[in-house]
Amino acid sequence: MKREFSAGGVLFKDGSVLLIKTPSGVWSFPKGNVEKGEKPEEAAVREVIEETGVKGKVVDYIGEISYWYQLKGEKIFKRVKYFLMEYLEGEPQPSWEVLDAKFFPVEEANKLLKYKGDKEIFKKALERLSP
Repeated sequence: MKREFSAGGVLFKDGSVLLIKTPSGVWSFPKGNVEKGEKPEEAAVREVIEETGVKGKVVDYIGEISYWYQLKGEKIFKRVKYFLMEYLEGEPQPSWEVLDAKFFPVEEANKLLKYKGDKEIFKKALERLSP
């Protein structure tokens, strides 16, 4: 069994949230593997830039999710730490890793998210934004 450790960002700009369309066609949050010697929050910032072209800064830790998936017949256990991020600059430009990257109003984003873990992280992110 293989294990992966990733980090991702839930980035807000003017009441909208940044989502990516994964290669499987599902809308989700930008995330990717934490590299050796890298802190999870650094990986989250890097992955958001790499996958979307948008630069953000970490403002809070949201939480962690874990799940199993299969790749080329191999079962993989993945842990993902998510960080609440504030928009700094850039316009969404999908990289070669994703099909699309866009800002969506919160209500629309909530409807687009398919995975239980994404929905839980989004709910926690919204709670952190509320005063």
